Amino acid sequence: MDWLTATKSFCALVEHKSFTKAAQAIEVTPSAVSKRIDWLEKELGLSLFIRTTRQVNLTEAGIGFIPRAKSFLNQFNIMITDTQQEASHPSGVLKIAATLAVGNTVLMPHIETFLAIYPHVKIQLNVLTPGELPDLEHDLVLTRKHEEFDSTAHKGTKLVDYQMSLFGSPEYIENHSAILSLADLNNHKMILSNFYRKQGYLELDNGEFFEFTNFNFVTDHLEAILIAAKQGMGLIFISPSYIKRELAKNQLVPILPNIKSASKQLWIFYPNTEFTPLKTRLFIDHLKSKMV
Repeated sequence: MDWLTATKSFCALVEHKSFTKAAQAIEVTPSAVSKRIDWLEKELGLSLFIRTTRQVNLTEAGIGFIPRAKSFLNQFNIMITDTQQEASHPSGVLKIAATLAVGNTVLMPHIETFLAIYPHVKIQLNVLTPGELPDLEHDLVLTRKHEEFDSTAHKGTKLVDYQMSLFGSPEYIENHSAILSLADLNNHKMILSNFYRKQGYLELDNGEFFEFTNFNFVTDHLEAILIAAKQGMGLIFISPSYIKRELAKNQLVPILPNIKSASKQLWIFYPNTEFTPLKTRLFIDHLKSKMV
């Protein structure tokens, strides 16, 4: 018996909650899974599971062991993968999470060029809810820098600084009262993401706070936000880099151009393991080289 096979059986049993199903998943007998769990519990000096005739439930010690077990297996897999890849080509699935805004405008052009360089890599891009913190289910998570996020389970690196400005459609400006100052915005409807609706305000670069008290549409779908803004439903605070197409076509125009949000940072986070997969390192380097 060894730590690797026992830990694999532990993770399989956690996932499937059944000795029979766990055994099928890792292609051994239920008896083998049971013996490995017994060995692991003996080595740790802890009970990891409460077994009944019908159920397999984790103990408190078992719950605490889950992240350590996953980290151990992840580092082993990374070591094997990197050794193989360095002798050939980077390959496998790279799981990335980002908000729709970041995915559509920041990531997609660079994903295309990355895959052209490394055709054996596959990328799975999942949607991250704005304001959601990075998780360990993804190889990479792109999100704004959260001041409250200080996880020893993650590494992170800054990609770019950005600010948000105010925009609206020419038709909106023509059909509504003039906006000459920040105070005038109280008479105008805002279009918000769920994050800013819940937060209730936007910090500006001069230290002031603009409160979102007057809004009529809330969504996390970037395209819906842009369609609503272009149709004149309301005004949006957004980074200009997200609306280059709309600005070029004059579908959206700046309003109060001197008003900007406090500087924000777009970061890329990834699991804090001893070995970072080759494809992960290559994608981070690719992004940073393109976003200088």
